[in-house]
Amino acid sequence: DPHGGPDKRRPCHFLFLVLDCVLFLAGVATAGDGPMADNAYIGSEACFDCHEAADLGMEADVHMLIQSFEVQGREVGCEGCHGPGKLHMEESDPEMIRTFAEGADYSTKVCMDCHATKNLPEWEASIHALEAVACTDCHGVHGKKNIKPNQACTACHADARAQFELPSRHPLREGKMECSSCHNPHSATEFMLKTRMRKADLCYTCHQDKEGPFMFEHPPVQEDCNLCHLPHGSVANNLLTANEPTLCLQCHDFHFHSGYRASENDPQEIGGIERHNPWGAEGFRIAYTTNCTGCHARIHGSDTPSQTPTNYGKGLTQ
Repeated sequence: DPHGGPDKRRPCHFLFLVLDCVLFLAGVATAGDGPMADNAYIGSEACFDCHEAADLGMEADVHMLIQSFEVQGREVGCEGCHGPGKLHMEESDPEMIRTFAEGADYSTKVCMDCHATKNLPEWEASIHALEAVACTDCHGVHGKKNIKPNQACTACHADARAQFELPSRHPLREGKMECSSCHNPHSATEFMLKTRMRKADLCYTCHQDKEGPFMFEHPPVQEDCNLCHLPHGSVANNLLTANEPTLCLQCHDFHFHSGYRASENDPQEIGGIERHNPWGAEGFRIAYTTNCTGCHARIHGSDTPSQTPTNYGKGLTQ
């Protein structure tokens, strides 16, 4: 008490301390009851006397390389995941050991007992967890799934795997990147992308030249790359959702020159210079309705106006 009076809170603190001790001792007493009361840890070598196949598959497994000082308060080796094995060894009863046969939820909880604090705090909110994907669906603890990470993904995501076979694609098939280059399979972000901001920010980690800032911007570039591009693969060039000019016409109108019919044979005077037309009367229609980037080359943005002569007409963005 700041005024020197008795502190009336101390008896309450003492009662809570006594209650905690009673509950702890009751838990210890209860733990000693039941068929598992005499169970104990026996070490991995005892497990391998019977489970020889597991021994061969676990020689280089990271779980078997963990030392006790790295996981203080936890058991290492086989019993770090399967629990104490004394009764299982004596009785040869699979009910006396943790077997992971209870389903995806049970096996994942065992894994997350350790891995929840190892950069996986978002797992419970991820789409994989919501779809009841178990850790063992992708990871092989006993060396049974010695497959590459991409193969683990494409086993379920066959549609994405097919897109990487299209003519224009990200170089996954060539081994220059992996699914995990863009995705974190344990996160709760949109599409499990490795970004917590705009999706475009993830693209900019490799395509920095497209980010800008530019004085003359193309709005879709700042909003979402997926407005024009497909992330895995496309039939159209440059991973575009559609070829030119179909893609551009989803937002823009045809250039007014596209409807102009030129003289087929007579020369035209342009800028005081007499010029012949080698492309015929439909030359303008062909030029302005095929490849927009033939003129508008800087489609992601530019620091020069559209009509500047300094870039020879190759800086058009609008």
